[in-house]
Amino acid sequence: MGNVVSDRVTKAHRLVASEQELREVVGRELPDAGLSELVIMGGHFMLFEDDATGRLVPGIIEEQRGDVMRRRVAGRVGVFPGYTWRLSADLARSYTDAGTAIRLLLLVNDWQYVPKTDRPASELRAEFFAGFTALPDDYLSALAEAGLSPDVVLPSRKHPLAFPETWLKYRFQKAADKFVKQGLLEKRFLDSGEESGAESGEESGRVSGRDTEVAFLDAEGNYRTLISCGITGCAGEITEMISEVHRAGHRSILIFAPGECLVPVQTGVEIALNLYDLRGMRVVIAAPGGSGEMSEDEIYGNLVSVSTYRS
Repeated sequence: MGNVVSDRVTKAHRLVASEQELREVVGRELPDAGLSELVIMGGHFMLFEDDATGRLVPGIIEEQRGDVMRRRVAGRVGVFPGYTWRLSADLARSYTDAGTAIRLLLLVNDWQYVPKTDRPASELRAEFFAGFTALPDDYLSALAEAGLSPDVVLPSRKHPLAFPETWLKYRFQKAADKFVKQGLLEKRFLDSGEESGAESGEESGRVSGRDTEVAFLDAEGNYRTLISCGITGCAGEITEMISEVHRAGHRSILIFAPGECLVPVQTGVEIALNLYDLRGMRVVIAAPGGSGEMSEDEIYGNLVSVSTYRS
């Protein structure tokens, strides 16, 4: 099913019931013939606190040695991180064999399960990323099996191996002020419904004790909230991630997103393509699991959504 998102962006959507179907859809939407480059976002993981050390560790079930951490990760994200990384590596090998320049993008959720302890969350995050100098062993093994080097990983301007979500949230919040001034985003007061003018230079969040939100008005007249009460949502960070990928010179990206994040990821992509006026991009979003599924049967038994955006 296809539709026009705006005068510059089109969208197609379908459901698949197996990995083979997913691969076939990806092959049709991103054919290797004539595709010079492609970014694949896979292996997305959350950071969890290791009770034994008090440090943050990747929420990848294959990396856990203790039963408590395995159960915690399994119950929250299941096999999603490792499964999508291995799938990404295998697809990357196929594209590389066809002559396509491939980069893998690793998005890290470094805020949702960071505990509130006597140590500031920012300190825990900084400690993790300072020590994150190599990919997890399971990810390295998947690359080796695919005949790929760790150099295939796309660095962000924040970290050589990862795109931290808090960094993307912060960058978007700073950019949003500029877009409000330009009239491309709207800042609204939540308590009265009164809108602030585009010329307002006030920070997103609270203005004179009043809660505000920053939203994008889409072609159908719907408000897509990006920042509420000073907090940037997932759509905002994805908007910034797509902008960063474009800034790095890439025009095609395949995103493996958790199913529960599908809507904000779709929203973020739509807004990025329109807000930043990113022309000539192809973005495919697939959502294979991510809510505790522990097998391919569980993942595809619920059907997997695949969306394609072109600008």
